[in-house]
Amino acid sequence: MILLTGASGKTGKALLKSLTKAEGVCAFVHREEQVSVASSLGAEKIIVGDLRDKVAIRSAMEGVRAVYHICPNMSPDEGVIGNLVIGEARKAGVEHFVYHSVLHPQIEVMNHHWQKMRVEERLFESGLPFTILQPAPYMQNLLAGWKSLLEDGVLHVPYSVEAKFSFLDLDDLAEAARIVLTEPGHFNATYELAGTGPTSHAEAAEVFGRVLGKKVKAEKEAIRDWSRRTGGMSGYAVENLVRMFEYYDQWGLVGNVNVLRWILRREPTSLETFVQRMIQDRGSEP
Repeated sequence: MILLTGASGKTGKALLKSLTKAEGVCAFVHREEQVSVASSLGAEKIIVGDLRDKVAIRSAMEGVRAVYHICPNMSPDEGVIGNLVIGEARKAGVEHFVYHSVLHPQIEVMNHHWQKMRVEERLFESGLPFTILQPAPYMQNLLAGWKSLLEDGVLHVPYSVEAKFSFLDLDDLAEAARIVLTEPGHFNATYELAGTGPTSHAEAAEVFGRVLGKKVKAEKEAIRDWSRRTGGMSGYAVENLVRMFEYYDQWGLVGNVNVLRWILRREPTSLETFVQRMIQDRGSEP
């Protein structure tokens, strides 16, 4: 059985759907109301608890051969949680620990990246057979403004629309995770997962427009306007997101597709193919 932490989030759900095709999965979720979704996606066992609770983590480790660890997004306790999960995995004799990191965790100015770098370091020192996955920004993140994109033909982002990024289809990540966890040859490896070459949001808007058959443009949104929509976020999350946007504005975030192409044994999903799939799923009318 594979233990999947953070199983109720966007990434966790995609991985749960993929992993349960190959092996039994124990899904670790935070709240009782998330149990039914995990069950519907094929989880064989579900643990409800807090990732800072040693007893809950220890219980979840029982009978698992591998762990895929996703920390809750923008958690100020990423290091504490990582140390705890790694420590309990060692005690349980887990055979393979896969850590969900981020593309370029070395960037210290983005604290959530830097915290993942520290967890990677702990994993190196754990003695556990490990794989670290470093995914690029998801193509799915571009859908946050889907309604505005369809109604107004505008893709809003709170940083330069000319900054370059490599994007990754979440479904490709889920497939890569399944391969890494169920096929031999991936111990003690760190994999940068990018699905596209350097692409700006201005170029992404052109792809949306081409597939939708309408004019779509990318526009930079002021951070103060973005911040008006952050009512449910913690101060820590908002602060770190603003730092991220400021970094993105100057430097973007680019990677290389070769590793993902090698793992998948095919070309990664292109942005155009992704948009076509989203239109089939969501429709092209507001």
